[in-house]
Amino acid sequence: MAELKKLLTRYPDRIAAHILSIKTGEMSDSQTRADGLESLIPLPATALLGDNEGNEARLFGAKNSGFVAFYGPNGHLLFKGGITPTRGHKGENPGANAIIALLNGRNPPSNQAPVNGCSLADQSKPCLQTTALLSK
Repeated sequence: MAELKKLLTRYPDRIAAHILSIKTGEMSDSQTRADGLESLIPLPATALLGDNEGNEARLFGAKNSGFVAFYGPNGHLLFKGGITPTRGHKGENPGANAIIALLNGRNPPSNQAPVNGCSLADQSKPCLQTTALLSK
C-alpha cells in the first residue's frame, strides 16, 4: 500500500485509483485500517470498493493481493503486475518504475512485473487482499 500511496501522491492529478479490498479469514476492521487502506481514501481520485468474493479482481486478471492494472485514457491496458520489490516491502521496483515511465511518456522496459501478495484462491488465511486498478 505504501508504494501505491507514493504513486498517488506523486501524480495526484494524473492517476485515478479504484482499490478492491478482499477480506479473507477472520479480519477485523482494525486490521484493515492497520494495513493502510484508510490512509489512501483522502487522496484525490481514489475509490475503495469491497470485493469480498474476489470476483471483480479476478475479472482483471488478479491472482494475488497487490496486483495492479494500469490503463491509459483510451482504456488500453498499459501495465499489469506488482509494484513492490518483495511482499510487503518498500523501495524501488520494476513495476512502479514502469508506471512512472508511462506517466512521463516513455516506454518501460517491461509492461509486467511479478506480484508478491497473498493468493486470492486461498480464502481461509487471514489476509487483507487488495487489487488496484489505475488509469491515467
